[in-house]
Amino acid sequence: MLNKKMHQFLRPKSRGHFMCAVLCSMALLGIVQPSNAVASDAASLINVDVAKRGEQVVVDVNFEVAVTPQQAWEVLTDFDHMRDFVSNLQMSRVVTRNGTRWQVAQKGATRRGPLHFSFESVRDLDLVPFDRITSKQVSGNMKKFEATTRLSAQSGGTRIQYHAESIPNTFVPPVVGTAFIETESRRQFEEMRSEMLRRSALAAK
Repeated sequence: MLNKKMHQFLRPKSRGHFMCAVLCSMALLGIVQPSNAVASDAASLINVDVAKRGEQVVVDVNFEVAVTPQQAWEVLTDFDHMRDFVSNLQMSRVVTRNGTRWQVAQKGATRRGPLHFSFESVRDLDLVPFDRITSKQVSGNMKKFEATTRLSAQSGGTRIQYHAESIPNTFVPPVVGTAFIETESRRQFEEMRSEMLRRSALAAK
């Protein structure tokens, strides 16, 4: 017999809240399949680990991409043009810039099967160019969201390590929920990596 929390999750409204929470728990939101540029970078596997610790969801992503840290940084911080390469974003912009402290707003929607979900967030960012990005939600679909993205130069390009801790505002099933977050996180970074490789190829011509 399903417990009370699972019954709540299976109701359409709760499913929508859960999906919004999952989507907003990722620093950048992407759901499309990777392009050929990503598929060709087979040596750079995207490792994703998702853990549920009480009500907190922890996501760790680790991968390498064959671009310079500067080229990776350009994509990771290009919020004003992010909807050009993150397909489910309806709006993405830098609200304020104060040196290396930015505030970023994003809004979008995604569809899974017959269901449609929307999401939005405003985050404060601290930037250390070509090294790390820290992000903290100030408003949006989460009770809490904090993330750090680190970049480090490697012999074949750049290693990117992403760590996020979030508290969704609804119940996340320990198996179904974490599996979904893992899949969507991997797809998100595949799309980001695709844009990095595309820009790198253009710069090389």
